[in-house]
Amino acid sequence: MSAARKKVFYNRVRRACMKHGFEIEYQGAPPKTYSAVELVKDGSVMFADRSNDGRPLNIDWERLYNEMLKWLRGDGR
Repeated sequence: MSAARKKVFYNRVRRACMKHGFEIEYQGAPPKTYSAVELVKDGSVMFADRSNDGRPLNIDWERLYNEMLKWLRGDGR
């Protein structure tokens, strides 16, 4: 995914989080060595992207946005 495309989806996730009361929580050292990103609402992790191999995470903002959108719409698909 290109950097411009990642930025588009990061901004969509950030705006949706602000609108619907989610918090974006990062784990790891900023900015290039995050091991996880979690979207948290009322103390519960609703969506997450984590590194399983101990390497820095390449955050898939598009997947997080699509999962959040599906949940907000109430789609079970």
